[in-house]
Amino acid sequence: MTIAFLIWYFTYVLCAAFARDFMNIQVIGHITVGLLFGVLQFVSTILIALFYARHADRKFDPLADQLRGKIEGDAA
Repeated sequence: MTIAFLIWYFTYVLCAAFARDFMNIQVIGHITVGLLFGVLQFVSTILIALFYARHADRKFDPLADQLRGKIEGDAA
């Protein structure tokens, strides 16, 4: 997921730097491809964060609870 996001991010940056004609294509009214890509950067970041939080809730939190139970059980 990290590699895919970095490729997506650097593609955006490189297009903004070197493909200005492409990024300036108007899609709807004054909305350009560059603006859409920029907004999609935020959307993809939020989706990745939500996906990871859900994954951590299902996979890591039960393990952390088990570890805490072992540590607290041994200390008591």
